[in-house]
Amino acid sequence: MTTRHKLCGHILMAAGLPVLLTSCANQPSSVANAYGEEIPRNAADAYAYLGRQYLFRDTFDLAEARLQHAIQLNPNLPAAHHDLAVVYTKIGKLDAADEEYRLALKLAPTDITILYNYATLLYNQGRYAEAESPLQTLVANPEADNRAQAYEALGLIALKANDPDKAEKNFEQALSIAPGLPRTLLELTQLSLNAGRLPLAQNYLQRYQEIARDTPEGLWLGVLLARAQKDDQQLSDYSRRLRIKFPDSSQAQQLHAERHN
Repeated sequence: MTTRHKLCGHILMAAGLPVLLTSCANQPSSVANAYGEEIPRNAADAYAYLGRQYLFRDTFDLAEARLQHAIQLNPNLPAAHHDLAVVYTKIGKLDAADEEYRLALKLAPTDITILYNYATLLYNQGRYAEAESPLQTLVANPEADNRAQAYEALGLIALKANDPDKAEKNFEQALSIAPGLPRTLLELTQLSLNAGRLPLAQNYLQRYQEIARDTPEGLWLGVLLARAQKDDQQLSDYSRRLRIKFPDSSQAQQLHAERHN
């Protein structure tokens, strides 16, 4: 596996935004492919390169030391600041990670990798309004492979802000780019159900079921939709699958409570 491909698997998904990133193949020049196969001859780049290799191996203490040394030699390395931010995120130094992401963005303000991973950090800290800005910058870049996931994240942020119309628009944008996003399909099912648009809710749920296995969330939406449609057969089927497959889920427990009240 090449350095570039390893980076796609480790750096881009390091921070764990609750939406999945696509492969970083075919992305424009980015910190995701800042270094080639050979160790650079320039001292600062060489330390940054080594820091990234230690990061791949989850050897965070050595990665931190090498990346810090690279930045001491040359503070103007966006990839080194980004990778150090990832290290700090992994070891729980979130304030330091925030600072490094900000420094990286000053040097590379439109870099899709930095934007997405910084938004991830902000989202996971509950700083939703702040996360929206880098995500908006990212979706404005038509060459970014993870625009669909960024739109999905913007939809989730809008839901947290109690703005279902804005959330729906962002989810629809996500699906227009990547039609098979399970989380987006579920959220649009719920939004359509809430608005009483039952045929549309049924369409979204069916599309979800075509690409995903049963989940408590999907089955529960099936229960709610069947009730709204007064479809006793579907209601029985969804309820049975929920009870059998996910008996300990909160959805199954809610179903049990309703049946015994």
